[in-house]
Amino acid sequence: MKKFLWVSMMVVLLVLTGFAAGVPQVAAIEGIHYDGSSQIYWAFVKDTAENFTKETGIKVVAEDRKTQDAVPSLISGRCNVGGLARKLKLAEKSQAQDLMEVLIARDYMAVFVPRDSKVENLTVQDLKKVFSGQTTDWKDIGGTPGAIQVVIPQIKTACTVNFREQVMGDDPFAKDTLITETAGAVLEAAKGKPAISYISFGAVSKTKDFKVLKIEGKNPGTPGYPLVQEMYFATKGQPEGEVKKYIEFFLKGSGRGLLEKAGLFPPQ
Repeated sequence: MKKFLWVSMMVVLLVLTGFAAGVPQVAAIEGIHYDGSSQIYWAFVKDTAENFTKETGIKVVAEDRKTQDAVPSLISGRCNVGGLARKLKLAEKSQAQDLMEVLIARDYMAVFVPRDSKVENLTVQDLKKVFSGQTTDWKDIGGTPGAIQVVIPQIKTACTVNFREQVMGDDPFAKDTLITETAGAVLEAAKGKPAISYISFGAVSKTKDFKVLKIEGKNPGTPGYPLVQEMYFATKGQPEGEVKKYIEFFLKGSGRGLLEKAGLFPPQ
């Protein structure tokens, strides 16, 4: 009986040990590991990493994904800074009580077309008709005759959610819309095509391949420009150590000037 009991205990111990060994262990993150919004990645994270590292000695690893990836990545320990092109949702906050968000910059969604396009200015109503497929030819919005190709970020990205709320209302996107994964993919998909699209102004302002349109007669960043969004860093718990230094780099340090140079507006 004792022998049986001893064997049984050993079996249980082996099973538990094997189970524990099979559970992936999350290593402590060294430096900054950013994951989340592709807009934020392309607007300023990608191009400021080297500056931050030179100034602080802290390395930055950044992933070009989506806003919806930020919270799962934070909770799992995959990253220590999550990028959100909107505020945290209640459903996200319910997943971990210590999730926090910090407003890093206000941004403007830029609508862009090929560099040589004759189109200069559109109204919000024009945008709604183009992106819903009601307007399909460039000549109807002041351009050279030809079919308009609509290119947008993935439907669930914060950029498209924001654009839908501010422009589309209940209207669906055109049936032949080309849907991409990230801001970088939008730029690549639209390049060399008779396409119209939208992403963060900070992301598209760095390339010479496109023209950013005026909307309602306003350029992005000027008073009255209608397509506005906010960019946040999310953290698990109060920012400390290297993460705190990274956030303060943009809010109080030299990164603030880099945000402004990228066409973004740090909070006052």
